[in-house]
Amino acid sequence: MRGKREGSVLDFLSVCICILAMSIVVTAYFYCSDLLLRKGQISQVARCYILKMETVGCLTEEDKNRMLAELQDIGLQGIDLAGSTTTPVEYGDSVILHIQGKLKGRIWGDEHDLFRSVFTVREMPVEEMRMSTAKH
Repeated sequence: MRGKREGSVLDFLSVCICILAMSIVVTAYFYCSDLLLRKGQISQVARCYILKMETVGCLTEEDKNRMLAELQDIGLQGIDLAGSTTTPVEYGDSVILHIQGKLKGRIWGDEHDLFRSVFTVREMPVEEMRMSTAKH
């Protein structure tokens, strides 16, 4: 004769708690990996334009506008290029690309309230600095 097994509700409850905890960890991973992916894209854009600056000797206005458009497409806001080499330099001199801005992304919040989301939208400061030698 089959009957109700003792403790089956507690076994199911522990499985549900584990699934809930794992879903929170996976959600946090995806939010954090999105920020890391976009930071990596910003690094790639900076690398591309520092290579152009090596061959030209500075960040031209055309390249600057193209770079700003690419960075805005990634989601970088409040972009500041202060400290970048914008006037032509001689062969062998340093060229610098300095990008500062803010990325919006969801990160783990400081406050833990049942009525608010655990993940809050924040602006994270991003800084990318590349330096090379003019080879034109």
